Amino acid sequence: MHNLEVVPNSKSILAEGPLYNEKENSLYWTDIKDKKLYKYNLESEETKSYQFSKQIGSFAFTQNNEIIATTNNGFEYLDLNTQKIIPLLDPEKDKKNNRFNDGKCDKYGRYFAGTMDNSEKDIAGSLYCLDKNILDKKEDGLFISNGLGWNSDSTKFYLTDSPKRVIYEYDYDLKTSNIINRKVFAIIDEKDGYPDGLCVDEEDHIWSAHWDGWKITRYKPNGEIDSIYDLPVPKVTSCNFAGENLDTLFITTASIDLTKEELKKAPLSGNIFFIKTNVKGQRPNLFEKLT
Repeated sequence: MHNLEVVPNSKSILAEGPLYNEKENSLYWTDIKDKKLYKYNLESEETKSYQFSKQIGSFAFTQNNEIIATTNNGFEYLDLNTQKIIPLLDPEKDKKNNRFNDGKCDKYGRYFAGTMDNSEKDIAGSLYCLDKNILDKKEDGLFISNGLGWNSDSTKFYLTDSPKRVIYEYDYDLKTSNIINRKVFAIIDEKDGYPDGLCVDEEDHIWSAHWDGWKITRYKPNGEIDSIYDLPVPKVTSCNFAGENLDTLFITTASIDLTKEELKKAPLSGNIFFIKTNVKGQRPNLFEKLT
């Protein structure tokens, strides 16, 4: 990857969910295993971290710039100033081994997020949609519910099931939030690792991170590979566009479970990378709170 740069002080155990905050011109991400939320100011190039008491699988901003997140206890609000967590809804109280993983908001401010077995042994994951204060299960039978997103006119929805090495495509109805007609969008070859987080650009191409694959793949809307971007680390977890022009791709990675030998070969593992692109991403969607 040409002109690949590293966010200062961004070393994480399991960085995920990069999300741009337009009001602050800052990129946020979660370190799931370290129970931290990070903030990188694109102007000052300063990185801050906020310690919480739970694993944060995903998060989104509200119109009032509050933070709603998914944890191992469902949907909760995070207070950066006090590092307190305020419970909202937990659809899987009975599944003690499950935790929430990746999540994002659609254009109407609904928060989609999926779950997984924290030990990664059982197929116990589901996909939920939080519409203000109403929670709806959209899909089940998922191994690890992961990278998700929509095309620019919200007629297609994408969802990753990592251990199955598949990215699904659904027809999406923005008015009702219904997902139907699931089909396989892409299958990832074993030699290329596992599909992890993803984002969709303004040209409706899908950018998918490869866990244990050392790269990001950009897919055309028809599922064909458009281009491949090699990275200097094996565990690439997610990516998203940020910056005032939304033309900088930020890439999260992980250092978890790497041996000393593997870390010698990939010493930058766990850092956040970024690169200028010739395309733009979609504007980040905000969670629509009940007022």
